[in-house]
Amino acid sequence: DELEKVNRDLNDFTHIVSHDLKAPLMTIESFSDFLLEDYFDVLDENGQEYLDSILKASNNMRELIDNLLTLSRVGRINTEYREVDLGELLAEVQEELKPQIEMKQAIVTGYDLPKLVTQRTWIKQVLMNLIGNGIKFNETNPPRVEITCTETETGYQFKVRDNGIGIPEDQHEHLFKLFQRLEHTNHYPGTGAGLSICKKIIESLGGEIWVESQEGYGSSFIFTVPNADIGEVTDSQVSQAIHADGLVER
Repeated sequence: DELEKVNRDLNDFTHIVSHDLKAPLMTIESFSDFLLEDYFDVLDENGQEYLDSILKASNNMRELIDNLLTLSRVGRINTEYREVDLGELLAEVQEELKPQIEMKQAIVTGYDLPKLVTQRTWIKQVLMNLIGNGIKFNETNPPRVEITCTETETGYQFKVRDNGIGIPEDQHEHLFKLFQRLEHTNHYPGTGAGLSICKKIIESLGGEIWVESQEGYGSSFIFTVPNADIGEVTDSQVSQAIHADGLVER
């Protein structure tokens, strides 16, 4: 219908614009790297600070573009359905987050994680975002992130709990809005798109996501995932997975 066409057009527009933005950004980054390598010692203190600001802004812009691309793919692209061992997937996430985990000496643990039929790429993205946030927005020593799961009638309910800075209750309703930065997190790096991506992914899979948190007492992000019947995955979904811009894992 008309609404679906508008959504497709908007997603395609976001995808194209994001790709086009990467070209000038790569030029900025390349010349900034040249300055850093060849002329950094020649610059005075102000010049070095300006160059540092350019590099930080470039990194932030790259993260924004990558987040826009991810958002444009969710719902537009169904990656391959398969049986996913969540314990093995968590181990992959821990390996990819190893620099952050080691830098803050964080402890990430998972308990009773099941196997389920779902879209592996997207579930991994959700875990990356939620666990990464649990480490980043955390001043406790050591930061702890715990992933647990309970079975429901239609699938599974996951909880990602941390001992971080927590979220004021009056800000919960704004938490999943696109590029929303909460006041007490403004000094942390990031674009504020991670939770929006999580929400869109989980809803595209037929689940829900919400938060339970108080400021100063950590946060629990809870989401549900239906356990898909692999026999019910349609040919069109498989076709979309094959043409998923490299997202599908083979």
